Amino acid sequence: MQVPQQARENLTSVNLGLPSKAPCPPAQAHPDVRRVIEGFDAARGGAAPAGEQGDILAVLAIFAAYSPYLSTLAQRDPAALAQIVAQGPAAFLDALWPSLTPAATAGLALDALMRRLRQAKAQVALATAVGDLTAGWPLLQTTRALSHFAGLALRAATAHVLREAAAKGELTLADAADPESRCGLIVLAMGKLGAGELNYSSDIDLIVFYDDDVIRATGKRTPSELFVRLTKTLVKIIQERTADGYVFRVDLRLRPDPGAMPIALSTDIAENYYQSLGQNWERAAMIKALPLAGDIEAGHDFLQRIRPFVWRKHLDFAAVRDIQRMKEKIRDHHGHGDIGVEGHDVKLGPGGIREVEFFVQIQQLISGGRDPALRQPATLAMLDHLAAIGRLPPADHDTLIAGYCFLRHLEHRLQMVEDAQTHRLPEAPEAVAQIGRFMGYGDATVFRADLLGHLAAIQRRFTALFAADDTADPTDRPPGLPRDEAAMAERLAAAGFKEPGKAALIVTGWRIGRYRCFRHERARVLVEGIAPVLMAALARTGEPDSALVRLDQFLSRLPAGVQLFSLLDANRALLDLLAEIMGSAPLLAETLSRRPGLLDSVVGGEALRPITRPEPLRRELDTALCDVTDYQDVLDSVRRWTADRRFAVGIQLLRGLIDHAAAGQALTLIADSVIERLLATVSQAFQAAHGRIPGGGFAVLGFGKLGGRELTVTSDLDLVFIFSVPDGTVGSDGAKPLTPGLYYTRLGQRLIAAMSALTAEGSLYEVDMALRPAGSKGPLVSTLKGFGDYYQGEAWTWEHLALTRARVVGADGAAFADQAAALLDRIKRLPRDAARVRGDIAAMRGRMDKDRPARDRWDLKLCPGGLVDIEFIVQSLMLVTSAKQPAPLPTETAAMIARLLAQGRLDAAQAGLLDEALRLAAGLSALLRLTAGDPFVPDQASDRLKTLLARQAGVADFAALTATLDRLQPAVRALFATLVGDPASTYVQGSGAGTGALEPSGGLNDDAIAR
Repeated sequence: MQVPQQARENLTSVNLGLPSKAPCPPAQAHPDVRRVIEGFDAARGGAAPAGEQGDILAVLAIFAAYSPYLSTLAQRDPAALAQIVAQGPAAFLDALWPSLTPAATAGLALDALMRRLRQAKAQVALATAVGDLTAGWPLLQTTRALSHFAGLALRAATAHVLREAAAKGELTLADAADPESRCGLIVLAMGKLGAGELNYSSDIDLIVFYDDDVIRATGKRTPSELFVRLTKTLVKIIQERTADGYVFRVDLRLRPDPGAMPIALSTDIAENYYQSLGQNWERAAMIKALPLAGDIEAGHDFLQRIRPFVWRKHLDFAAVRDIQRMKEKIRDHHGHGDIGVEGHDVKLGPGGIREVEFFVQIQQLISGGRDPALRQPATLAMLDHLAAIGRLPPADHDTLIAGYCFLRHLEHRLQMVEDAQTHRLPEAPEAVAQIGRFMGYGDATVFRADLLGHLAAIQRRFTALFAADDTADPTDRPPGLPRDEAAMAERLAAAGFKEPGKAALIVTGWRIGRYRCFRHERARVLVEGIAPVLMAALARTGEPDSALVRLDQFLSRLPAGVQLFSLLDANRALLDLLAEIMGSAPLLAETLSRRPGLLDSVVGGEALRPITRPEPLRRELDTALCDVTDYQDVLDSVRRWTADRRFAVGIQLLRGLIDHAAAGQALTLIADSVIERLLATVSQAFQAAHGRIPGGGFAVLGFGKLGGRELTVTSDLDLVFIFSVPDGTVGSDGAKPLTPGLYYTRLGQRLIAAMSALTAEGSLYEVDMALRPAGSKGPLVSTLKGFGDYYQGEAWTWEHLALTRARVVGADGAAFADQAAALLDRIKRLPRDAARVRGDIAAMRGRMDKDRPARDRWDLKLCPGGLVDIEFIVQSLMLVTSAKQPAPLPTETAAMIARLLAQGRLDAAQAGLLDEALRLAAGLSALLRLTAGDPFVPDQASDRLKTLLARQAGVADFAALTATLDRLQPAVRALFATLVGDPASTYVQGSGAGTGALEPSGGLNDDAIAR
């Protein structure tokens, strides 16, 4: 079992506040110690050295003081204990393991095998006890040793029953030397054994399957009869008590429907059961399932087939409730009340081991379907991972780790006493004090305090999983909505609904089960309880009627409602957020209506984590694509992942968690990751048919908002494709070779289709190729040389202006990406006539004012003093000064302003004005795209939306926002006239020849210019 380094280094008993060794009472206090020493001497043929004898005496004194079971084992096999002490427990076990393999035990008869495994069990018990009690073994070293032995014992027993069946002619082995290989018999380890976390006196949970497609049954018995018999023999080998003891108690009750199903099942029957009748507790149990003996390959194949049952793509809050009910049933069955010491169950009681395990399993059930990294079976490893990905605060992580390890150490001490599968502390205070001493505590009061502290801390964090995010008094909830529609309409009218009759009709539809999500009676009961709170939340959005319509559309597309309504019933904050989305963000509401599962990202916490770096994002995308099976699956999975991430950015922007600049950076990182991945996927599929062009290179250039890292939630992608091949290249080397130009043109077409095609998961991005050389009349893909020649000769001023924001966003190799980036840098640094550039840009802006006049000041892009003015000022200055700018040249507008200020091309006042105006216009524009759409009409806007806009602008209210626009927009237009030229007079003066100079091939594309 692989354990993260962090866990390995932090789980020693010393670091948990426990001593590294149990206290050692005086040896002379225990008269049986001398008898054991004499047994050692007899077994060795002489007395042990004084130092070694002292170590043995110390170990025996601990055994005699605290564990009759260990004392008995030492008296039975004093030579083994002597070896353990002399070699060290770890070295002793390393030497023991090879003797227990199926190959090593192949020649043993049934009785001899049972005896060998039981003797080994006693030796493992002694060695792990010595390691735990005297060598300060970390918890995981102890549990791994116990689990490893269980795996070896099961493999030896499984190999034996398979050989026996083959000898009787009941089945044919694929490999007589390795009976388990391709045998079709699967021994699935569950629970702590599956996770490699066995406790000291643990039983082992197993499920036994056989694969009808793999087994080679040859006898008269049916496969079911044969494998039931083999399973009974297997259990006998492991569990039956003999004069030598037993190996492990075996529990087979985790199999499907244990009251009706045989103890060995075919995988087909099991798969049908799980996919149709499987329960949530069985999903939780399968998290720790591990093929441990028999046909390991067939076992993994079976787990792969039932993965959709265990790991659901969307959040399953009903499963979380089931976990909670499981905990409540355990509490009720065992009579656990408050946290205590005497008689407390450290596994099942409040604050116990099971609560830590449930804490982890809940996170796995919630999000493991979408994040395969959450599918690890080991509790401590999962706690480490939850902390690493931000799902568990560091303080909570440390608390749960410390508490879990403390209780597992305590569990081991309780079980070492008599080898009993117990988790209860003694009822008598003195017996509790004795256990405390066994734990290394000289003061029983300190032991009790530490124990109670760990239990309370675990209970608080476990209970918090089910606590509502708000602290509102349930009695503060509004009364239920009237059943009578007229009375309900009257209530809704008083709440602020402008069409209360229509609203009441919608709610009535919910009550009668109009949609699938209301068909279950439990769903209707739940929505009846949350309806008044939900309607009140919608009323607070300022546009309750439209919000209710959007919510109704959302609910109409839900396949089921119990999970969502259960969550909303317990989580007022999420209910308010859902109402805010429906009332204030039509774009997010529409997205959510198409993909209700996106709400998972809000509840799971992903939607609230800022996106700031490319590497984690690429890893997330890799994770999302780890299960894909074909090209179409890649396209659908990328669309789902992108929708999740863009929705998350929208939520953060709506709630004011990030500003427009951070949103633009995040959306750009998402787009960059998608382009990189799709380019790789498309290239791989294309090469399968047409091969590669040796030495060829292909790159994707991003222009506009993509190039400037300023994407909004509605932005399309401005792309340009370039390629290069060595001189003399004829074509590709595949089965269907293509010439270089045709090869890269078709590759570009495939990439565009991969990004823009409508699939079952919707579209990804609109792709605009209008900024390529020569526009729509030019080739789809330009050569590297042709691209450079075009910008050095034929390109118009507006095309050079657009080039200031160009950057490489994807390439089929780092070397060609560097070539393309170097070419862009050279073109940007070409010497230019500053007067001509200013004149062309001023005239171009004048033409836009005439042909595409702004609607009003809220047309934040095109209005005088708006975003286009800001960008043209900055880009024109960069264009004429790039030759003297240090590398790298920025592509973001804000970064350009900072660079121009640092280079003295803008003074502080000018840079301050542009920066303030950019933040205001871009921030408002990003929020309006998310909320009001286009156009924004203030007189028709709700007070809620105006408040959001004022918050985005950082001013007190909407009136102050209007005043800020009144101040900034004219000032920016005046600065444009100063630094670039007066748009109106320049355009009039330049009409005729000058106007023609602005025309690119194929005609001027105003949308492209505005980018």
